[in-house]
Amino acid sequence: MRGWALFLLLTVIGLGPSASEIGQDPPFDLTGTWAVMQVTSDIVVYPFVGEKTRTTTLILRVEMRQQGTEVQVYESHCLVDTDTGTTMVTTEIPEAFLRSLGVVERTATLEATADGWRFVEPWPTEIHGARLADPVNDPLPTAADDPRVFDQDGDGKPGITVRVTVLGLISGEVYAVQRLSKLLEGQVVTPDLIRGLITWSNEQVTIGASNPFLNTSGNAQVDPVRERSYFVAIRVPAGTTCDDLKENWRALFGR
Repeated sequence: MRGWALFLLLTVIGLGPSASEIGQDPPFDLTGTWAVMQVTSDIVVYPFVGEKTRTTTLILRVEMRQQGTEVQVYESHCLVDTDTGTTMVTTEIPEAFLRSLGVVERTATLEATADGWRFVEPWPTEIHGARLADPVNDPLPTAADDPRVFDQDGDGKPGITVRVTVLGLISGEVYAVQRLSKLLEGQVVTPDLIRGLITWSNEQVTIGASNPFLNTSGNAQVDPVRERSYFVAIRVPAGTTCDDLKENWRALFGR
């Protein structure tokens, strides 16, 4: 832990680019290994419980490769931590789903502003648990026997599997399909620290459940308070693994 603490201290006291330093290309290089925390907040209506604010934290191990103002981003999904907003509901996303995503490549851009350098990473629409000809506009499947549904996490069940417990009495697996998109917009605070807000949308449909009481899609909407959906990216030593981040992410991000 001492090594992590020292690394964090060096990150915090680093100097970011000033407006006078802004030129055609950034005066820094983001190339390297990063830990990224994405926090998204939505309002959910749970069966038998009612409306709650749910906070989902995604931890990623990221390799960045910068060329001028373009950054290639290679993301590995390490962990999902869900705070349902109530002790009466727990959810768990099995690691098999995260593994099924593999390494995802995205392209981010750096934009010069009067306040420094802006980091923008569009997240194209992704469909989980189904294959759609038009991922943006096609309606999601509503039944497990829809031929567009597939077993993404390889557990023998349709779509993606989420384990749910309600009131400590009702538990089981929920099988769902999901449409997800995000836009990350932040500031390069220092060459080792990026932070900003997430604009996102999430559509999810339940297509089955092991317990009939859980066979409902419920209602959810993105939290209208934008500041509750945000991201933080911290440069970490080369060789840092997902297992390292799973063990140390709370200390690293001050959670």
